[in-house]
Formats: sequence, structure tokens, C-alpha cells
Amino acid sequence: MKKRMLLAATTSLLIAAPVFADTAVETGAAPMQATKSPTATEGGINFNMKGISVNLGGFIEAAGMYRSRNLNSDLPSPFQKLPLANSAGYYQDETRFSARQSRLSLLATGDVNENTHLAGYYEMDFLGAASTANSNESNSYNPRIRHLYTTVDWDRAGLHLLAGQTWSLVTMNGEGIIPRKEITPLGIDAQYVPGFTWARQPQFRIVKDWDKKYWLGLSVENGQTLVQGGQPNAVGNNLADNQAGGGALTNVTTSVNPYPDFVVKAAADPGWGHFEVYDLIRVFETSLSSNGKVNNTFRATSAVGGGMILPIIPKQLSLQVSGIYGKGIGRYGSSQLPDVTQNAAGENMPLTGSQLLAGATYDPTKEWNFYAYYGQEQVDRQSYDQNGKGYGYGSELYDNSGAGTFGGKAQGNIRKVAQETVGTWWKFYQGRMGKMQAGLQFSHTEDDYFSVVNGGAPKATDNMVFTSLRYYWQ
Repeated sequence: MKKRMLLAATTSLLIAAPVFADTAVETGAAPMQATKSPTATEGGINFNMKGISVNLGGFIEAAGMYRSRNLNSDLPSPFQKLPLANSAGYYQDETRFSARQSRLSLLATGDVNENTHLAGYYEMDFLGAASTANSNESNSYNPRIRHLYTTVDWDRAGLHLLAGQTWSLVTMNGEGIIPRKEITPLGIDAQYVPGFTWARQPQFRIVKDWDKKYWLGLSVENGQTLVQGGQPNAVGNNLADNQAGGGALTNVTTSVNPYPDFVVKAAADPGWGHFEVYDLIRVFETSLSSNGKVNNTFRATSAVGGGMILPIIPKQLSLQVSGIYGKGIGRYGSSQLPDVTQNAAGENMPLTGSQLLAGATYDPTKEWNFYAYYGQEQVDRQSYDQNGKGYGYGSELYDNSGAGTFGGKAQGNIRKVAQETVGTWWKFYQGRMGKMQAGLQFSHTEDDYFSVVNGGAPKATDNMVFTSLRYYWQ
């Protein structure tokens, strides 16, 4: 009876949590471990209710951003949409201020007994954009839910169950395979860094640990397909792509997903550093009409990824590297390059790609943190031609002849997105009233296009500067 009451009380806390507005991107909750949410021992406001521990965390942020090209964007930077000289944004700077990355969180935990532990976590921010909400990477429908999930941990068996919306299992962890201990870039830009592999979506996950040193997890996650061709192309003929949503998905587009995405991950914490490897398995559907019927075909893909964190100087200097290679991985990258393209017949053809992120963080004192990252995302060419017309992704027959002239034609596709990022956080107040910190970030981003016969291989660049002032309550 007591067990039932405890579970009901935990669920009630989650249901009663305030619901707020929300859009499609993220950034870390704290600069030192960006995604590690406050817990009862790490700040936030704590109280107990009928044996359940509750923590209210979050921060208020005033952010500023300057971009040398106008992206018409808030804090999330659309890295794959840097303007070429044929569009007005190329000739315009962009300066904006925003408080929408401010965040609220609620963590409720309870122990059924010394072996079984329950938890529920809710986190939201204000980066909502109803007209562009989608399932592509962060399931950013309105109101914007960043995280909403429950967990059950059985210590004796070393088993851990998670159900709800949170980081995909492809996101690198800082310790084991433990929720709220993922590692994200420490910057201010809410779209992180190109090369960072992640998603935040509904899932069911089961994890087994051996002495908290070795971990094995399986996650079944929400699917979605990003499709892109060029011009002329067959996009629109495939009935599995870009469908108009209905019901709770009205006014958004979605893809037909016959199966969820599957992720299997193994991780190790041998005593120095953290190491992990995983496999991402996806299935893409093609639906083409013929003779008054719709014929469906399926293509399964696999991609291998992994990462490591090396504490070169414990608690001061850490190096990290992560990456993934395989087919159909575009939606899991910060740059949102496509998963598939279409051939001349309109079939979805998975694209081979890679994502790589390398970074370093340095904490010389408790007040200062410095970071630097290099990241890139790349897609291989997969082109087709029929009767002298180009199809697919990266076709040499596309026309980029006007890429350097305002109003000119630029049909080509992006081959690679790359970025160098440096920044710092200064925690100038840490005391019983909470914590205040200021941040400064600079990044240089490049979009490199495939070479084509008419117009060569154009390149788009953007220099961005971000500032942040955050107050964390404790």
C-alpha cells in the first residue's frame, strides 16, 4: 500500500508541474556540465513531501548575439542555412537579445526500499516557435518540453529503466549511461556546435550496469526522416515524406515512420576517463503510387558512433572526442543535414555521412571556465541523372551560376558544415543566494557546397559572438 502511495505521489508531482511555452534547440543547464540538471545535492530549491524529495532548479538568462550574416534567428543558429551572396542576408549583420533560453526544472525522487528508486524529471524553456515545431531532432512542440520522463533503478540487479522524452542514447554521457549526466558543448548558442551528435525525443530505454564500471543499454526511440534533393528533383512524389500532420500534429509536417530508431550502447568507466560505443539502426520507407495503388518499400541502415572523455588534469583540464559514421544520420547532428535524398524515381535513398566533435575544457579556478571546440558534419554525394537532368544530393548538374550575385540561382547542396568555437564562463558570485555567471563565445562557421559544372563550389561563412548573464537559484 505504501509503495502504491509513493508511486502515485511521484506521478502527481509530475502531472502538477507547471506547463510553459517552448521551439527546437538546446544548451546546457550549467557551464561546467551543461546538461547535468540540478539535484538535491547540487543546487536548486529542495523540499520533502510525504517521503518524496523534490528539487526545483533552473536559471534566468539574458543573452545577446551578433552574427556577421543575417540568419533571422534567435539563439538557435541554423548552421546549414548560412546565406550565399545571392540572398539579402549575406549583406546584413544581425544583432539580437533574448531571454528565451531561461529554464525551469523539477526533479522528484523517492525510494520504495533500499534497492528500488523512483524518479521523475521535467524541464522546459521558452524557445517556442509553433509554426516550425517538428520531430526532427528535439521534438519541439508547444508548449516546449525539453525533458519529461520517469526512471526506475534496481540497485541489486543493476538495471535501470527510463520512459519518456530526454536525450537520445546517441548523446555522449559523462559517466556510465545515466540520465542528467550527458555531456554537451558548454557554449551559449542554443544549437550547440556542428559535429555534436544528439537528439531529444520520446523513448523507452533499459540499461544494465556491472559494478557501475561497465554499462550496456538499449533504447527504442521516436523516428523522423529529413529528406532533401535538389532542383530539378522528385521530392513530393514520395508519399512517405513531408506529410501534413493531423490531430495533435496539425499545422506541422512529418514523415511516415514504419519503425522506431534503435540504439545499442556500451560504456565503460575503468577508473580514468569515460569511453563508449554505439550502433544506430534506422528504417526508411518509400511510398510510390502505381496503377492505382501505393507500393511501400523499406531500406534499413546502420551507423556506428562513439566517444571518450579524458581527464588530463583531474578537475581542471579535460579533452573529449565523439563521432558517428554511417547512413541516414543527418537528423542526429546539430547542422540538420538530410538523412535521405530521392532518385529520379522518387525513392528515398539513405545518404552516407559523418559527424565529428573534438573539444577541450579548462577550469583553472572555481570562478573561471574556458572551452574550445572543433566540429564538422559531412554528407557524401549521391546523385542521379536522367535525360540530362540531375537528381539526388550533390548532383554536378545543379546550377550554382548565380551564387555570387544577389537574386542569382544557387541549386547546389551542402557537402560539409564546420565550426571553430571558443568561449569562457566567469562565475563571479557563488554563495547562499545562488550563483551568477557571465559568458562570452565566438564561433566561425563554414558551409561548403559540392562542386558543380555550372558555378563551381560556393562557400558560405558566418562569424558569431554570443554573450550571456545567468542567475541560478540554489
